[in-house]
Amino acid sequence: MDTRSLSPDRQALARLGGYAGIVAALWLPLFVALFFVIMPARGLDINRFGEPQHVLPFFAAQPALIRLAGLFNMVGLSAAALFGLILARMVFRAAPGQAVAGGFLTTLGWLLTLIAETLDLAAYVALPALYARDQAAAAMAFVTLQTAGRMIRTWGYMLVALGVAALGWGMLRDRGWPRGLGFLGVAGAAAGMAMFVLEYVFVTQTGDAGGGMAQAFTAMFVVLAILVTIWHGWGGLRLLKRRRSAVGGKAS
Repeated sequence: MDTRSLSPDRQALARLGGYAGIVAALWLPLFVALFFVIMPARGLDINRFGEPQHVLPFFAAQPALIRLAGLFNMVGLSAAALFGLILARMVFRAAPGQAVAGGFLTTLGWLLTLIAETLDLAAYVALPALYARDQAAAAMAFVTLQTAGRMIRTWGYMLVALGVAALGWGMLRDRGWPRGLGFLGVAGAAAGMAMFVLEYVFVTQTGDAGGGMAQAFTAMFVVLAILVTIWHGWGGLRLLKRRRSAVGGKAS
C-alpha cells in the first residue's frame, strides 16, 4: 500500500495504533521485571506461587506491588487489544478475511486474559485480610480463583495466538508491511499455542492452581513475552512510520 494514499482518518488510526503498540510492547517487560525480579527480591518464591500460606502473607505485606501489577496489566492488555483492532483495520483492504478473524480473535483473547488477571488480582488484594481471620476459607477461595483464572487465561492464549497468526497472514498479503513482521506473527503464534497446551494440560491433569509457575511454563512465558514485545513494538513503530510517510507525502 502506498503510504501517501492514507486518508486523514486512517492517518489518525495509524497514529493511535502506533502508540498502542508501543505501550503494549512496554507492558510485558515491565510486568516480567516486577513479577520475576522485584517481587522475588522482596521475598516472593515463584515456585510456591500456588501456596496460599506463602502468597497471601506476602501480598498482605506488599500491597502496592500487586496493585502496580494490576495497573500494568489493565493498561497493557487494553493497549494490546486496541493495537490488534487497528492493525486489522489497516490490513482489511488487502486481506479482509484475515483482518476480520484476526481482529476478533485477538480482542476476545486479550479480553479473556484481562478477566483472568482480574480474578488473580481479586485473590491477591482481597484474600490476605481474610487469611488473617480464617486461613482455611481464604485458602479455598484462593485456589478457586487461581484455577478459574488460569483456565480462562489458557483460552485467551489460544485465541490471541490464532488472531496474531491471522493478522500476520494478512500482513504477508499487504505489500505495505515488512514480510518479517508478517512471518513473526504467523510463527510466533506457535509459541502461544504451545503455551495453551502446556498450561491447559498441566492445570487440568494436576489441579495445581500454581502450575503456571512451573519452570517449563516460566521459560515459555519469557519466550512468549519476548515475541509479543517485538510484535507490538515493531508493528507500532511501523504504523507510526506509515502515518508520518503519508503526512510527508501530502506535504510534498
